[in-house]
Amino acid sequence: MRTCILFILIGTLIGCAGNDGKIVTACENAVAERLGDKPFRLDPHLLRSTLQTDAAGVSSLRGPVVLDPGLSSEKTQTVECSARFEPGQSEPVVISLNFIW
Repeated sequence: MRTCILFILIGTLIGCAGNDGKIVTACENAVAERLGDKPFRLDPHLLRSTLQTDAAGVSSLRGPVVLDPGLSSEKTQTVECSARFEPGQSEPVVISLNFIW
């Protein structure tokens, strides 16, 4: 849980850097929500480096997520996330979140 909180805080700080940071933070928060209390680790800088925005304004990113870091049950998966800004909203909406085993 501490790891999750740490990455959410890091994501919040990155979010101050503009819309790209807000997309990364929204995706990190969506991962945290989906995984609940399960410990995980994400690299927000790596996620941000993969960010691409299409002509329709949908931003997509992908990167490794480590589940149960440091435990014997540790596993690495890839997470793919897409989000966009809705008219009149300052925060992006996650429209797709996939874990690839």
